[in-house]
Amino acid sequence: MILTIEIAVGYMLKVLKTNQKVTEFKDEFDAIKHGDYKTFLNLVGGGIPPMVIYHGGVIRYDENNPNYEFDFEGLLKSGPSLMIFINKCFAIYGNINDSDITDSIYHKVVVFEIAIRMHANNHNLLDKTKREDLINVISILSKFKNLTHEEEDKLQKARSFTNMVKHFKKQYPSWEEGIKCFLEGFEVLEKHRILVV
Repeated sequence: MILTIEIAVGYMLKVLKTNQKVTEFKDEFDAIKHGDYKTFLNLVGGGIPPMVIYHGGVIRYDENNPNYEFDFEGLLKSGPSLMIFINKCFAIYGNINDSDITDSIYHKVVVFEIAIRMHANNHNLLDKTKREDLINVISILSKFKNLTHEEEDKLQKARSFTNMVKHFKKQYPSWEEGIKCFLEGFEVLEKHRILVV
């Protein structure tokens, strides 16, 4: 199953990798890639789907409510706004072919950071008053999940590849080597079920 956020943010990562300016959508892109769903919803203004939510022993019905108690709820509420966002971006940047990275790898890059932050947030491991760097979030979550040093190292190497996509600074000698290290890190997420769905 491919999530709408994988398509939307994956496409914008492709825009960044091709050195195109994202100034027109910078605030929306920053909000969604960092998991700030409330800000993203307010910026884009798409509809919020009605939801029946069971959380902490309580059932509630939500309609047009941008607030959320856990990250996955915010992600689901962002669905219609994500569709508006991707259509606006596509109208400006068009189809982008990347010979270095496949769309499926872009989708995994999107899920990588979101899943790690989501699991850390849902276990209340992070200070909600500040934005923690991903390098620290990986360390904190690795300790909580009792990952081995080797597994944490693979996650950090995968993080380096995600940074290479966003801010190309030759973190790896080639895209192929970076993808190899990234997929090894992503396997750690899959093994320990640190995924979005």
